[in-house]
Amino acid sequence: MKRLIKIAATGVVGLAIALVLAWNFVPHPVARLLIQVNNTSAGLEAKTVSTPLGDIHYLEGGTGETVLLLHGIYARKEHWIEMARPFVEDYHVVLLDLPGFGDNAKLPAEAYALETQMTHLTAVMDALDLGAVHIGANSMGAYVASLFAAEAPDRVTSLAFIGSPLGVPTSIQSDMDTARAAGDLPLVVQTEQDFLERNEWLSPQIPYVPGPILTLWMQAEVAAADHNLEIWDVVHHQSQPPTVLELAPTLAVPALVLWCNPDRIFHISGAEPLVAALRDAELRTMDNCGHLPMLDQPRATADIYLEFLQSIGATEGS
Repeated sequence: MKRLIKIAATGVVGLAIALVLAWNFVPHPVARLLIQVNNTSAGLEAKTVSTPLGDIHYLEGGTGETVLLLHGIYARKEHWIEMARPFVEDYHVVLLDLPGFGDNAKLPAEAYALETQMTHLTAVMDALDLGAVHIGANSMGAYVASLFAAEAPDRVTSLAFIGSPLGVPTSIQSDMDTARAAGDLPLVVQTEQDFLERNEWLSPQIPYVPGPILTLWMQAEVAAADHNLEIWDVVHHQSQPPTVLELAPTLAVPALVLWCNPDRIFHISGAEPLVAALRDAELRTMDNCGHLPMLDQPRATADIYLEFLQSIGATEGS
């Protein structure tokens, strides 16, 4: 018996050592395994759909009315997972990697113009056979969603700005406005150090991400540094659609504006003008979170969004 216990203990120690070595020295396979486990635990399945833009990656789960979640610039579908967990119980949830982002193939720089991204979103929704959906979107994704809602109002049941949207001028400069005026681009990553420092811009309390996953995403973004700089230029200097604030009066759907304080990217002074411009909007603010409330406070963000959906009569699935 003592010999069996010794063998078992040796096996456990060996397994622990192997896991530590894999965690630190072969992070990419470990990261993919961790992501898969997390997806499954959230009731989500990783899928792809064929489109004229190539295969598009997304996560899907649940039944009921569809809630489509759209990320911001340089972001990815996995940023929504923790927030999406309670949605799977009552809604059909789709977490999309926007074309050219996340696990999708890169596109030519000009394809990232906001107007073009809107047509890409239409193509993906067509490929997924999605009719009218509730859209929850963050930052650049919220701008694209606003353009889509203006272009195809029959396909948007409601629109939620989860965190501040790109395209809303603010009366008070944000920290990013000040940095950009000085010639700095805090959201554009060139090095691994830039990646880590950007997280401090996005969140007052950086959410935990397992080391292998952080390494996988960080190395992928640094490898695309030059392309990402081109994307920034196209989105911010070569796109000329109406601003979200200008589009707002044309959007007839119920809207939720959820804006965090402090948001170092877009100052919270933009929240009330946006709500005033929208036809039917509810404003909710949250403290101690930044530009990405679905990462900073996923459960509180989910509760606010779920309350909004229930208030407008969104039907829960079985």
